[in-house]
Amino acid sequence: MIFDFGNLNWLAIILCIVVGQIVLTVWFAVLFAEPWARTYGAADKAEHTKDIPGYTYAVGLACMIVLTVGLALLQQNLGVDSFSAGLSSGFVIALCFALATALPGYAFLKKWNAAVLAIGSQFVVILILSSILALWR
Repeated sequence: MIFDFGNLNWLAIILCIVVGQIVLTVWFAVLFAEPWARTYGAADKAEHTKDIPGYTYAVGLACMIVLTVGLALLQQNLGVDSFSAGLSSGFVIALCFALATALPGYAFLKKWNAAVLAIGSQFVVILILSSILALWR
C-alpha cells in the first residue's frame, strides 16, 4: 500500500471535512437532538448541549480530518474513481468500520439508542465522504 499524500485532491478533502461536519451537526443538533439528549439522561437538547465541554468539538473536527484523509488514501490505493465505486466502497467501509468501532463501546455502556444514532451518523457520513472523494479523484 502506497501513501501518496502529494497525489491526494486536497480541495476534495477540505470539502469533505466541511460537509462531514455539517452532516453531523444536522444529525445530532437538528434531526436527532432530542433522542440523543434523552439517551444521555438529559431532559432535553438544551440541557445536553450545556453539559458538553467545548473541546469535544475540536476532537470531532480532528476525527473528521483523520477519517477523510484515511478514506482518500484507501480509495487511492483501491483505485476508486467513480461515483458508483465510491458509493459501493463507502458502503462496505461504513458497514464494517462504523459497526466495529462504535458498537462495542455502546454495548458496554448499554446505550442501544445511542449506538443506533451514532452508527447511523457514521454510516451516512462515510457514504457521503466516500462518494465526494470518488467524484473528485
